[in-house]
Amino acid sequence: MKTNLPTVKVKNLILREINSDDYLDLFECGKSSLMCETLNWGPFYRLFEAKYVINEIYLKRPENGLPIGYGIILADTLIGVVDYHSYDDIHNSIEIGYFLNPSYWNKGIMTKAVKEAIKIAFNHLEVDKVIIGGASDNIKSLNLIKRLGLKYEYEMINEYKDENHLCYYYSIYKNEFKGE
Repeated sequence: MKTNLPTVKVKNLILREINSDDYLDLFECGKSSLMCETLNWGPFYRLFEAKYVINEIYLKRPENGLPIGYGIILADTLIGVVDYHSYDDIHNSIEIGYFLNPSYWNKGIMTKAVKEAIKIAFNHLEVDKVIIGGASDNIKSLNLIKRLGLKYEYEMINEYKDENHLCYYYSIYKNEFKGE
């Protein structure tokens, strides 16, 4: 699997690999308890937590055969992330995760970013299948997944923040994706 990602422009957004200089913007995203409700981390309380996530998680992904992940950039500011966090070589599939600073919710930003990330997964990373999961109570995220044409595949209980959460997983195959 390729671990490098091309920088792409999607209307007024830029998707580019996360780098260590993004820690202040990542901190701004991750300090929101509202945004972190359905994530397995956060909220951030100190800047070093954002630095840690970048340096010890995102920047180390290539060592495990995964791309670093995309920062979603608007007006030179990282406002969210869309990333490829799990690869299954048996099925040549990759799982995408994402989050966005709540100040930018309900503006269509994440729809554009995830659609582009799916396109890159198929055309650049050359996977056959993309999977996206979401907590059952994260209705906005589940609606985004369905809007992009992914179909329900399975559900499972995931433990995060010392609680069990029902999560739904959806997938799309390369030949089904209509994301020109």
